[in-house]
Amino acid sequence: MAGQLAHFGLDFMRVGVDMRVVRAADVDAEVHKRFPDLRFDRRALSNAEIGCWLSHLTAWNLLLQSASSTCTVIEDDLKLLPGFDRAIAAIAGRPCFDIVYLGTSSRNVSQRRRIDIAGYAVHEPVGVILNTWGYSVTRNYAERFLGTDHGTIALPIDHYLGGRGRRVRPRIGVLQPTVLHEDPVLGTASQIGPYTRRFDRSRWFESVRRRMMASAVSDIYYSLYRYL
Repeated sequence: MAGQLAHFGLDFMRVGVDMRVVRAADVDAEVHKRFPDLRFDRRALSNAEIGCWLSHLTAWNLLLQSASSTCTVIEDDLKLLPGFDRAIAAIAGRPCFDIVYLGTSSRNVSQRRRIDIAGYAVHEPVGVILNTWGYSVTRNYAERFLGTDHGTIALPIDHYLGGRGRRVRPRIGVLQPTVLHEDPVLGTASQIGPYTRRFDRSRWFESVRRRMMASAVSDIYYSLYRYL
């Protein structure tokens, strides 16, 4: 990933909080140290999922400490496509959405409801967007999120930001065509498990979902979104 970003001439910082093999008490201490006003539901989220939350929120904090209006957060198992650098610059120049996904396996995206930004199209989703690989977030949204009492957070961050969060629900858009995608080898081997024992987070469910998304049935179903 460092090599790919260097190819585009982009400055970056690696941010990662790995909680997979950390004791529960130490996880709680780390959450309190970094974000004393946040609480996470341990019955709904594993240590790994809480670590994922802290990784993203740490990046948002770095945004707030800078003079930038947006920052881009990407996973480390991606292939960056031509135009990646131009796309994030265009989004930063016209922040019409709280969060713009630069790539996702979710395909429930309206083809009619969209905003054109400097030659790129940002489409509104129809329903929840999941399995996100990279996004640009605005300073305004990061400030609102970190300044809000969320109660106890019981959703993984991708579910929360993708449309299931209620307290500070972001206005989200999806860039099309996307400027990054998941590496086909690294993507299946780099999941952040263990997860909690939820059916939708199981390896079996994820495997079936991946096969379904790549099938002709999926293509036919999601072709309907061109009319929405």
